[in-house]
Amino acid sequence: MNETHIQLPFYESEARKKEKRSCNILLIVNPVSGRMKTKTGLFEILDELYRLPSDDTTAKNITRAGPATALPLPFGNLTNMTLGGDPSPDRRVTVVPTMYRGHATQMASTAFKFGFDTVICCGGDGTLNETISGILTNPEENRPVLGYIPAGSTNDFAASIGLSSSLRGAARTAVGDVEMALDVGFFRPVGGEAYPSRYFSYIASFGAFTAASYSTSQTAKNIFGHVAYLLEGVKDLANLVPRRASFLLENGSRCEGEYVFGAITNTTSAGGVFKLPSDRVSMSDGLFELFLVHHPRTPADLNKIATALLSQDFDNCPLIELHHTKSVKVLMEENLSWSLDGEEAIAGTQIDISCIPGAVTIRVNE
Repeated sequence: MNETHIQLPFYESEARKKEKRSCNILLIVNPVSGRMKTKTGLFEILDELYRLPSDDTTAKNITRAGPATALPLPFGNLTNMTLGGDPSPDRRVTVVPTMYRGHATQMASTAFKFGFDTVICCGGDGTLNETISGILTNPEENRPVLGYIPAGSTNDFAASIGLSSSLRGAARTAVGDVEMALDVGFFRPVGGEAYPSRYFSYIASFGAFTAASYSTSQTAKNIFGHVAYLLEGVKDLANLVPRRASFLLENGSRCEGEYVFGAITNTTSAGGVFKLPSDRVSMSDGLFELFLVHHPRTPADLNKIATALLSQDFDNCPLIELHHTKSVKVLMEENLSWSLDGEEAIAGTQIDISCIPGAVTIRVNE
């Protein structure tokens, strides 16, 4: 496979550039995500969200150069280091913490109805998944713009689109002018109501390391972060079980064999377990990447796989397959637990997975 994918350019909304920005923002916060353990983080975020964009070079590079000249808002800015400009008199921010699984989906689904033009998610990949799922319940013309402040343990999605690891930096991006049309995945098990359909923002996977994403406790995630996933995933290595599966791609080609790992992805990173070359992955090209790892039958096979994963040289490893496709039909010999953006999903033996091009508009860095 030698296809090269060129990242589509970000686009800037001309309408938003011409008018004075006045946002009505719904801020959805997961209070138990790894980096939201302290209450101080919320005040830092609000201090940024209430500010207008600044053209001050010092302000744009605040994380490296020191405090900007703008005065702090009275309720926040505990570090006295701002990224934005003057406080906006027109901006409104409504903060709602998630109380239970699915709460973010409920809030995001009614955001437009209650007048919110922007929905900002502050949490991990699972909270982001719920927020996107809620936004997608609306017709395309009624979908608020999405902002994301990564505050989880791994933040794979944020890493893939280059969002700041700083709460302040990500908050400033979430109300900025640069936007990207984001592809979203639709996971549809064929088996009736017992297996509900779901969306995913960056990965649907099965096999080795998959269980680690949803079986690792939240406490362990908060304390150990990415290491917690690796420690949990090591358990899989001692019990590698190949799964017989068949994948029918949109162009008619078929992959069939015994696999220890499989993923349909829209990302360059998945928990640090594997990374895909950035020049072969675009999150807004209408295509997903099908990544398959065959069953290693000998220690030499396992070594070949490990070498290919480390070097990202998949073309020269016959035990790894990388394809680009708009959709894929998956046929399994048995029911398996999948991971959708780190959350468990039980599916039947047949799953239809498709890409919804440009389903969500998300604010990103320039």
